[in-house]
Amino acid sequence: MKKITFLLLAVLGISYASLAQSNVSFGSPYSSVDAPYNHYFYNGNELLSVKAERQKLVLQKLNSTTLSEISSKTFTDLPKHYKIEYTVETGGKFYLLYSVSGKNNLQLFAREIDFAQGTFASEAKQIISTEGSLKKKSSVGLRSSYDQSKLLIFYSLATADKNTTVTGMHVFNASLETVWKNQFKSTSNEQQLDFAVDAAGTVYYLTEKNSSITLTTTSSAGEPSVQAISLDKKTIRKIGLFETSPEDILCAGFYNKDINTSAAGGLFILKSKHLNEAITCPISQSVMQQYTSDIQQYATQFMLKEVILEKDGGLTLIGESQRRETIHYYTPKGLARNAYFLHYDDILVTKIDAAGNLTWMRKLPKRQTGKATEGQGVMSYRYMASENNYYLIFLDNENNKSVSLDDAPVNYVNGEAGALTAYEISKDKGAVTKLSILNTNDEHHLKVSDFSTQKIIPVDTASFVLEFSKKGKEDVLMKTVFTQ
Repeated sequence: MKKITFLLLAVLGISYASLAQSNVSFGSPYSSVDAPYNHYFYNGNELLSVKAERQKLVLQKLNSTTLSEISSKTFTDLPKHYKIEYTVETGGKFYLLYSVSGKNNLQLFAREIDFAQGTFASEAKQIISTEGSLKKKSSVGLRSSYDQSKLLIFYSLATADKNTTVTGMHVFNASLETVWKNQFKSTSNEQQLDFAVDAAGTVYYLTEKNSSITLTTTSSAGEPSVQAISLDKKTIRKIGLFETSPEDILCAGFYNKDINTSAAGGLFILKSKHLNEAITCPISQSVMQQYTSDIQQYATQFMLKEVILEKDGGLTLIGESQRRETIHYYTPKGLARNAYFLHYDDILVTKIDAAGNLTWMRKLPKRQTGKATEGQGVMSYRYMASENNYYLIFLDNENNKSVSLDDAPVNYVNGEAGALTAYEISKDKGAVTKLSILNTNDEHHLKVSDFSTQKIIPVDTASFVLEFSKKGKEDVLMKTVFTQ
């Protein structure tokens, strides 16, 4: 196991600039499509949005240069009780994937979208049909290979034995033709943590059983290979699978230094082909103490969200502090009740060189809170990168414009008006600049309830577009260009 030595100079080397501005422009408003489901594809200088509410589905084309609407087509021929699972691009083709669930079966359909015409290319075709219904509170999962040549769809089915679950795996090519499929059984004390698929159609999945974690590798040929995953004298807290190139799958995440605390103690990286050669990177106490009280430090748990392979062979890892909070209270009548909240807080960015040595680590202050019943909502961030910088875009409390970046930020509450903000981090030195993009409560009267980080679409390495609702009656495209 290789341990990265953390230098205090790497922590203190942050170069914060004053709050900077970015270039923002708006297009002409067009008719609003009010729909709870929104997804955006990007190709050339055009966007194609998929917007759905019940039986109504709208395919809308937009121009990212003129920031105007090209076309809008409405469809009402989807089956009753359908559920959109994913809208996905694979191998240069675009698909709407939806399921129809029965009492004893699950059917998954794919309908190809003609991007150029802004319409459906064909009728839907059934790609999965099962004997058995989806397990309660579970969902259909999807993973794409790094080169988009293979697609993995997986799901968990309920069985007559409540202690047993059947997991199905289907691997497809870019035309959504089945390459191979299989099922495996697991018991109630086994949990599948993550899945991945590579360009050869090989499937990888992580399983946790009785606090032990294994990596299973399986394909259409041969028996599955099962390998144990462990870190010397460290407890794995969060782990996921990341494909950073067609050559390898990485197991990466956060570990705890001490079993008596739930706080993240450091990061780790393992290659699926060399699980005994771990790279570990401790998070120093000085980093953990930034913007955080002693109580918060004890509970800080990071979720690794991005693992980026750099041109020089190094890696950049981006994690976000995420936790669920339970508050106990009593009603005026003396009845005990619980309230549940989700927190999306500080972001940790770590850069490691090709030899496995720490280049720099930055903890970026952010506070976002919302009721658990409302889900993630407008919280968390969107990642994009240019040749020289990383950008992390999120909705912030507007009062943080006057808060020093050395202090804990003011909390943003999910659903409220706020300031669209970005952290710009230089790739070489890790210098950080905070960029003010837009106040959602300014003269444009933009409706924050329609904001989502998933609506942020990078159109090149230095700019993104974002669709907002204006006064709830019209939609408008906003474009932001970062100054390099």
